[in-house]
Amino acid sequence: MKELINVKSRIDSFDIDVFIPDGWDEKKLMICHHGFNSGKNSETYLIIGNKFLEKGIAYAIFSLPYHAERRGDYNDFTVANCIEDCELAEKAIREKFPYTKIGILGTSFGGYLSLLRIQKYHHDYFAIILKSPAIKMDEILKTIIGQEMFEFFKKQGFGVNDKKETPMRINFSFYEELSENRVMDNPKYDEEIRIYHGNIDDTAPYKDSAELASLNENINLITYENENHKFSSEILNEFSEDVANYCLSK
Repeated sequence: MKELINVKSRIDSFDIDVFIPDGWDEKKLMICHHGFNSGKNSETYLIIGNKFLEKGIAYAIFSLPYHAERRGDYNDFTVANCIEDCELAEKAIREKFPYTKIGILGTSFGGYLSLLRIQKYHHDYFAIILKSPAIKMDEILKTIIGQEMFEFFKKQGFGVNDKKETPMRINFSFYEELSENRVMDNPKYDEEIRIYHGNIDDTAPYKDSAELASLNENINLITYENENHKFSSEILNEFSEDVANYCLSK
């Protein structure tokens, strides 16, 4: 069953899709944060979400500003707006399900946002899962744009990421925001965090997850050998099963 929770933000109003398993006991719900230039209907989260439902765990997902069905003014895509919308969404979910344990799962850019929010707010989560997190997101964006184009991007004030089907116009101020909000500027976490990462990730470097894990004994890094940023079907299914079982055990 799917329920919709509508949230009013400074930008627009957006829907959170909440998927509820049959006979749900309202004990656990995972909030999912998608990656850069993705959205709430990503294939990855359909697979992960179905595994949650099989295990009796509900999950919720929504699109970030300037992503998917919320594609509007590119000026809306800021780190501050993304974090604020994540906070608004979580508040609405907790109000709707006040007796339910909440966990988060962040992928790539969504993993970066999750780490920033944990640093800032220290919400009570029963599980924190990160898949291929973009820990050094400012450096990753610079790589996406390309070294040759970066100076033009800086001078012009915006650039276009056209490496996917839906091009994204990005302000240089977004890059500056990323540079001012670096996960590694405050890399210590009290929370138990589980990171899954392929060791040949050519988008969000595996070494960044390894570095963060080396600084935190309560971060468990699960390494997938010879896996890239987007997991193969076999590994994605293995990952989904392991994550769902881990959440079930918590």
